Amino acid sequence: MKTLVVIAHPNSHESGVQSFLKESCASLTDVTIYDIQEELSSFDLKKTQELLASHQRIIFQFPMYWYAAPDILYNWLEKVLTKSLYQSGLKGKELGIVMSMGQKLSAFQAGGTEHFTISELLRPFQALAYKCLMTYLPPFPISLFPYLKEKEKHQLLISYQQYLTKENDHRFVTSEKWVINRLKELSDKGLINDLDNRLSFIQDTLENNRMELDSLLATLEEMRVD
Repeated sequence: MKTLVVIAHPNSHESGVQSFLKESCASLTDVTIYDIQEELSSFDLKKTQELLASHQRIIFQFPMYWYAAPDILYNWLEKVLTKSLYQSGLKGKELGIVMSMGQKLSAFQAGGTEHFTISELLRPFQALAYKCLMTYLPPFPISLFPYLKEKEKHQLLISYQQYLTKENDHRFVTSEKWVINRLKELSDKGLINDLDNRLSFIQDTLENNRMELDSLLATLEEMRVD
C-alpha cells in the first residue's frame, strides 16, 4: 500500500511538529510527502492528480486553526478536486486526517471546554470522503506537541507510522504483523542490528500478550454466558 501525506501548513519549515512528522516518515519506503506550500510555485494540476491516483491512502496533515484546517488546504482542494477526480478518480482509496492542536484532547468532548469532539469538527472531511467514494479513517489528533516528553514522542512516532502504513484493521494480530515487518525493513536498511535476537524476543512477547488477551476474551465470553 502506498500512502501520500499532503501537508497543509502555511509555513511548515518553522513548525516543530511538522518537522518531527516529516523525519518520522524518512525510513518509510511507501510513503510520499507532498507539501502544498513547497509545490505552489510549480503547481501542475495533471501531475498532482496523477500523484493522488497512484496512492491508496491519502492523508491530510495540518494544524487546527479556529476549529478547521488552514485555508491553504481548501484553496488546494478547489484546484485539485475536479469533477472527474471526485466522481471516480479517488474511488476505493482511504482518507485520513492528522491534525495538531494546542489544547488537551480532553477538552474536545461533550461537556469539555471546547464542547465538540474532534470527529464532529472534522465532519466536512468525512463528507468529502463519502463524496469521493473513499473510506474515511479515524482521525489522528496530536495534542500539545511542544510539551511531550521524549518517551511520549517515541510513542507518537510509532503510532504515526502505523497510521500511515498499517492496514486499516484494529485486530491485535494485524499490529503484530506490522511490528515484525517494520523491524525487517529497518534491518534490511542497516538501521538496526542483531535482528534475529530482537525479532525472537519481540515475537515471544507478542505471543505471550496474545495468549493473555485470548484468555481475557475467553473469560469475558464466560461472564457474558453467565
